Amino acid sequence: MSADAIAVATAELQDRLAAAIGAPVYVGPPIVDDVVDRKLSLFLFHVVVNQALRNERHLVASSNDPHDPLVEAEALPLDLRFLLSVFRSNGPGPAADPDELVTLGLAVQALHASPTINVGSVAARVTPEPYPMEELSRIWGLLPRASYRTSMVYLVSPVYVALAPAFSGAPVRRRTLRPGALSEPEIDAVGS
Repeated sequence: MSADAIAVATAELQDRLAAAIGAPVYVGPPIVDDVVDRKLSLFLFHVVVNQALRNERHLVASSNDPHDPLVEAEALPLDLRFLLSVFRSNGPGPAADPDELVTLGLAVQALHASPTINVGSVAARVTPEPYPMEELSRIWGLLPRASYRTSMVYLVSPVYVALAPAFSGAPVRRRTLRPGALSEPEIDAVGS
């Protein structure tokens, strides 16, 4: 529930997917020149406020003690949409993977087997999101240097980003009152 909640959720997905496919996962737009020899890219393409939770109270533990009461936290709930795209690995030797659909299957299997993220202050659900071909075409249209790859969209929600704590100055230790007389403001006689 801190400012790094989006980064924490993304890193957790990246680690989970890398473990599932047995290879590093590229985080960023699925452009061949950037992905290089990785088999999977994870691209956060859409961040939006979760309208259903926006006006709901968000309660968090006040400490690590489970018996302590929950307190309300000022946080913004977000929906994160990720595009998972697979790439064919054409490397030499046994490392070559000509079937990117196996990679996609392993990724889907891993996210379905463990559909929640519970890392630090991030607790969110990971679900596949049905995306019509028209919508996928729009996403790929935003990437002029990329040619279409087999892809799926996943929704990670809610990811709470906490509001920055308000700055408070040093406590008041002593008050000093200075008596004085108020005077009337001077009026310029030239203008009248």
